[in-house]
Amino acid sequence: MADYYQARAPEFEAVYDKPERQSDLARLRAWLAEEARGATLLEVACGTGYWTSVAAATAKAIVATDFNSAPLEIARSKGLGSHVTLAEADAFALPDYGLPFDAGMAHFWWSHVSLADQQRFLGHFASRLRKGAKLLMMDNNFVAGSMTPPSRTDALGNTYQTRRLQDGSTYEIIKNFPTQAQLAGALASRCTAVEILQLRYYWAVSAVLA
Repeated sequence: MADYYQARAPEFEAVYDKPERQSDLARLRAWLAEEARGATLLEVACGTGYWTSVAAATAKAIVATDFNSAPLEIARSKGLGSHVTLAEADAFALPDYGLPFDAGMAHFWWSHVSLADQQRFLGHFASRLRKGAKLLMMDNNFVAGSMTPPSRTDALGNTYQTRRLQDGSTYEIIKNFPTQAQLAGALASRCTAVEILQLRYYWAVSAVLA
């Protein structure tokens, strides 16, 4: 998956140009701008900084991380502001940045986390944030005709997609599409005050990490 997102970086944001998704995307941008207002945020899987830029408009400070260098270079080219720091980091091995993060963001990342690794990710992410920090996530719902259908399901219940890039190369990646009940259940052991915004093409969640 790391190889896929490194190679996809130049064409990544084309997914946000799909006409049928514009109403949902407008709602997500407004939701994130309000949720991030005044916060000091740690972000994982920031990619090209599309959502980092939305949060940066209202956040106090952001450390935005990604595993891959290519999308981070695109994010750096956007001039997100002196209050935004971009850094390479593994979402499962985040450095201690020594900052009092009162919120964490992980957008379009949860769907790529194996079901077996979800609690490990949440526990590690919480360890880098202040006690009682806010968790902000958004991701895709599966809508036939608007995205690639799953190609297979493994023994643990993870679903996969086969993705093709503009150069013709193909990659198989984990891409899970949890129901609202599955998402709430996965967060229940680590979070309180879970609020889920359910749209047609996307979902978003705001919760408090216990």
